[in-house]
Amino acid sequence: MTTAADAVLWEKTLTRVRRELAELPVAEHDWLVALTSQIGELQVALDRLFLEVDGSAICTDCLGGCCSRAKHHVTLTNVLGYLLRGEEPPTPDFTLACPLLGAQGCRLPVARRPFNCIIFLCERIDAQLTDEQRTTFSKIEAELRNAYHAVAERCPGASLRGLLISAERVGEQRLLTR
Repeated sequence: MTTAADAVLWEKTLTRVRRELAELPVAEHDWLVALTSQIGELQVALDRLFLEVDGSAICTDCLGGCCSRAKHHVTLTNVLGYLLRGEEPPTPDFTLACPLLGAQGCRLPVARRPFNCIIFLCERIDAQLTDEQRTTFSKIEAELRNAYHAVAERCPGASLRGLLISAERVGEQRLLTR
């Protein structure tokens, strides 16, 4: 897919998600709000472990090697984290290896970063974790994975694959409800 095609599909998909959100029954909407809030809290908890081992300095030193592989990591669940709160996600720049990486790092707040990005531990960061931190990380990561899967069970456009990949996969079928 070309950069221009990615940008068009992004806008088209956001329009679909906004429309479908407006049509959701209140109970389904409220469930998604609660689950995306839980996901955000779990991701912040994982980030605390990352910060405890000075992960920011390690990433700055690395200059985003892992981020260069994140072209399609943003998921429907991440976008819902914004839209369910009346906010807009940042506009991706598909000319970049990671369309949401800015000069100062990731442009997404920790609570709304893609699953693949928030759970990734490079060798340097992993080597800094204590056994207790690694156990805590694994426990939180499992809870987080289960929460993402819960959204995917109810929403055909949600998965751990990126939003644009999922949008192409489901075609014209609804993204948010089965």
